[in-house]
Amino acid sequence: MQILDSEVPLVENIKRSIARYWILWALLLLTIVLDCLTTIRFMFLDGIEREANLVVRWLAERLGLVQGVVVGKTLQLVAAIGFSALSFTYSRAILILLISLNLLAVYHNLYG
Repeated sequence: MQILDSEVPLVENIKRSIARYWILWALLLLTIVLDCLTTIRFMFLDGIEREANLVVRWLAERLGLVQGVVVGKTLQLVAAIGFSALSFTYSRAILILLISLNLLAVYHNLYG
C-alpha cells in the first residue's frame, strides 16, 4: 500500500511482527482476556456507569455488558494489528504499551 509516497507492506509487517514478537502477541491476547473478564466482573458488581473507558461504557450500554466489553477489547486487538501493519519497527512498542495498559486495567478492576 502506498502511504505518503512510501510503500508500506501491510501484510508483510503483520507477519513479521507475529513471527518476531510472538510472545508479546500471546501476552496481549492473555491480557485482553484477563481485562475482559475482570471488566465484566467489575461492571456486573459496581455498574456500567463506573467504567472509566468511555468507549467500553458506551458499547456496554448499547450492546449489553458482556457484548460491549468483548467488542471493546476486540477493537483493541484490531488497533494493535492495524498499527503493527503500518510499522513493523514500532510494533514491539505498541504491543508492550497495550499489554501494560491491560495489566493496569486488570489491577484496577480487581483492586481499584
